[in-house]
Amino acid sequence: MPKNNSEFYPGKKQKKRRPAFIISLVVLTLLALMLLLFYGLQKYIVITNDGLHLDIPMLSDGKSHIVINDEGESVKVYDPVDIELVVGEADYENVAATAGKDLETEVKADYISAGYATADNIRNTAAAMQYGNALVIEVKPASGMLVYNSQVDFALAYGTSGSLDLASVVSELKGGEKEIYLVAEICCLNDSTVPDRYPGVSLKTSDGENYTDGSGGWIDPYSAEYRKYIVDLCKELSDMGFDEICLNGLRHPVSEGTTFLYPGTSNANATPITACSGFALSITRSLKNLDANVSVRLNSETAFGSGEDAAMGQNAELFFKIFDRVYYYVDVAAAAEALESAENYVELGDVNLRFVPVCYGATPETACWVFMQG
Repeated sequence: MPKNNSEFYPGKKQKKRRPAFIISLVVLTLLALMLLLFYGLQKYIVITNDGLHLDIPMLSDGKSHIVINDEGESVKVYDPVDIELVVGEADYENVAATAGKDLETEVKADYISAGYATADNIRNTAAAMQYGNALVIEVKPASGMLVYNSQVDFALAYGTSGSLDLASVVSELKGGEKEIYLVAEICCLNDSTVPDRYPGVSLKTSDGENYTDGSGGWIDPYSAEYRKYIVDLCKELSDMGFDEICLNGLRHPVSEGTTFLYPGTSNANATPITACSGFALSITRSLKNLDANVSVRLNSETAFGSGEDAAMGQNAELFFKIFDRVYYYVDVAAAAEALESAENYVELGDVNLRFVPVCYGATPETACWVFMQG
């Protein structure tokens, strides 16, 4: 007697019925939905001379009504709504601390300024080091001219590349017997070359002229093109083998009575603090995956003492949150005390590795330091 396996295998007739059943179910569902919408939305139907209209409160601001115009027609009118856009002060206290927690290497460095950054001088300084383990090389000074032959598009376009084959020197130092920690220092917003060659990125005065002072020209911190230039330089130097990039001159010029214009932003309430802090955040976020550490030179005594300098635009609290190290000029005798003060700003990592005193003529008794010839 043959077994009935229909419970396991539906016959051909059953297979043919399934698509028809599914289609019928979908059609019935759509019809039910249409009926529901028709009866449910009846109370929102408004009859005017132009025909039927739906006036659903949840799809409008609830401030409309029907009026009769001069031609006797029913017209739906929306009440005016006053909208005010308020741009408040930027709040950098809520920026999360993200930098400095993974530092392991102390920085005991000799400083080589751009004027002395030749291949021979770099080699000789490295060879003569007795107490240090690092070199800080100024590769972009306030003049705006790079000391090395950069291949960054912006540098090539505006002729800011130098002649030093820095990549070869770095490769030589990294392949030598000494383990040398290399820091490249870049001057950011104080630049005397680029504004003359590309006025579009310059900080302006109220009459639209490039702003200059005794230290040279200045860059609009909001310039997206110049920010990219700095980011590209940092990436190039990291790829070259530098262990750390230090941003110097990340500050605003101080000129009492001068009204500054920032072509790169539409924010009429921009201030030195928001301009420099915005620049710093943009750069560090763009370099979050960089192999090299990213640090900053704090130039303001006011900012170091009280947290921020409204005139110079530097925010010490923010700098310690987003930069791996903070370099700060201080007299040798006051270096230990400055280190204790810096601890107030450090949320991540070891303050001894994150705060680097920059001293002239002698070295302090701190874990990190930069020695500059007097």
